[in-house]
Amino acid sequence: MVKRTSAVRRRKTPLATPDRLDRVQNASWELGAISECLAAIGRDLELAPSAQKLPAGGTGNALNWLATEIDRRCALIDEALL
Repeated sequence: MVKRTSAVRRRKTPLATPDRLDRVQNASWELGAISECLAAIGRDLELAPSAQKLPAGGTGNALNWLATEIDRRCALIDEALL
């Protein structure tokens, strides 16, 4: 059995390099932009006339939920990067 040293347990430096952290941050921002697009489409579908054959309101609600979940996960990623 390998004994862990206290230095390993107290390690405060991030495991990722600054360039990798930058890529994660950019990906989070891009996902945020995608969620804004999904939310806009969802709002349009929710407000669509009811004469359409598809249940547009339900699809709109689903897209809005998806956008909210993406935003929530992006916030968690951003928080972890601090």
